[in-house]
Amino acid sequence: MKNIVIIILAIFFVACSNQNSFDKEKYMKEGKEIAQATGKTLAGHVKKAIQEKGPFEAIEFCSLSAYPLTDSLSNLYQVKISRKAVKYRNPDNKANEKESKIIEGYVQQLADGKKVKPQVLKEEGKIVFYAPIQLQHACLVCHGEPQKEIPDTLYRHIKKLYPEDIAVNFKEGDLRGVWRLEFE
Repeated sequence: MKNIVIIILAIFFVACSNQNSFDKEKYMKEGKEIAQATGKTLAGHVKKAIQEKGPFEAIEFCSLSAYPLTDSLSNLYQVKISRKAVKYRNPDNKANEKESKIIEGYVQQLADGKKVKPQVLKEEGKIVFYAPIQLQHACLVCHGEPQKEIPDTLYRHIKKLYPEDIAVNFKEGDLRGVWRLEFE
């Protein structure tokens, strides 16, 4: 009888532990591909806007088209895609407490000279992928230091579109935020 109870408990334990497991490598691979494609798509549109009409057009693109483009990519990949930041431009991108801790961890890793890497977590029963977004040199025209990299007229335009903007004073290579992908 004692052996039967032990066997039943072992089966129960294995069944319960399997419900909480997930294929981390699969989500890591998919997450990297989706985050990279999303980043390239948005950056490509911003770069094109800057080349054709300058940084004012890029700010307009971000203000009007970044969310619809991200939503269309979410539908394409069947995953909820968002960008999160501690120093955000749009309040909709403000990191919550958990996301802030992830971002702070990445910032510390960079400060320690380490390479930042994506991560896959299970949050409230959902699979969530986070990938760091590091600032490229071209981003400084809108996210660098006002009156130095960001011309006054452009910064006034940014503040007009984003009155709560705090996404400035970055340096090349700084952590801008994270891609957050929530798998369905």
